[in-house]
Amino acid sequence: MNATLLTLVAWFAFSSLAHADDDVLYRSSVIVTGDREETRVPAVPQGFELAAQKLTGNPDIAQNPVFASLAIRATAMVWSYTYHDRMFGFPIHDEQGTRDRPFDLTFQFDRRRMDDAMAALGEKPWLGPRPKLGIVLEVTDMARRYMLAADGAHGSDLRASFADASARFSIPVIFAKEADLAAAAIAPGRIDELSAEKLMTLKSRLGADAILVGRLDWETNEPGWHATWRLPLSAKDASWAIAGVNFDAAFRAAVGGAAKRLRPTSN
Repeated sequence: MNATLLTLVAWFAFSSLAHADDDVLYRSSVIVTGDREETRVPAVPQGFELAAQKLTGNPDIAQNPVFASLAIRATAMVWSYTYHDRMFGFPIHDEQGTRDRPFDLTFQFDRRRMDDAMAALGEKPWLGPRPKLGIVLEVTDMARRYMLAADGAHGSDLRASFADASARFSIPVIFAKEADLAAAAIAPGRIDELSAEKLMTLKSRLGADAILVGRLDWETNEPGWHATWRLPLSAKDASWAIAGVNFDAAFRAAVGGAAKRLRPTSN
């Protein structure tokens, strides 16, 4: 095989892989009851919203005045769908059948039609690699205050929830190990004092493209979690907050808010 042909084969393989990776951005999953049309069709607008958020990096896209009219016609944008039984491996009860079992319903939307829909919203697909987000999070729950670390004794459920938010917006998240936090002198009660130099050191150590600093506090009066987030190394040092929510919603606000602020300005 000559060099030119090898180059063409390599280019084709790379192009195919890149296209396959982008397909994830046109995909979303929702939870439905049963694997039948009467529950699938009403779920399409929600799947469309999730896919549009991921594709553009804009968590607030549904607030666009044009969005509702596109969502109700989104069935025509579905290229394929698949089901996954969330109770796989558990026997079906005689009185249950499959009608009442929960399923993950995954929609793959047609690229051209989705791109046209985003254009109608004044948005553009955010294709290609997404920035890796290093997480610095101080957690204060009802029992303790700690830094969320990749290898920490506390917060495994929080890390899993952050992973779900990461997949929702296709933004990779990286947790520092306890040694990384110690090397950057990052400790509970001191994250508001972090210098840019310390954050840059951590960013380099993690191989991250940006650092997201947050505080997650349990509020008994609301009740729920109160979370504040900021991107201290970004051009505008953006910050935002959410209160009275569970930590899943707090982390969706974290990753979605970061996506909105880190996406290309042309979007």
